[in-house]
Amino acid sequence: MHWHCARGCGAEGTKRYPTAQDAARYAQAFDREDQADMGRRAPLGLLPLRLLRAWRLRRREEAGGEPRAESPPP
Repeated sequence: MHWHCARGCGAEGTKRYPTAQDAARYAQAFDREDQADMGRRAPLGLLPLRLLRAWRLRRREEAGGEPRAESPPP
């Protein structure tokens, strides 16, 4: 299989697969648009922030408070 970036960035490469079916399967996976999964996936760099936010919301719910934006101290 030979591939190149359709956006014109210059990235390209070649790889051999055991069968033509394997090559077609990988080519199909690389050829899909990532926008179909937009919103369902987040970069791993944001994982700590998402965990912290979930922890804070859970702690507020257990304390009987409503989730709200925190105001800065006076």
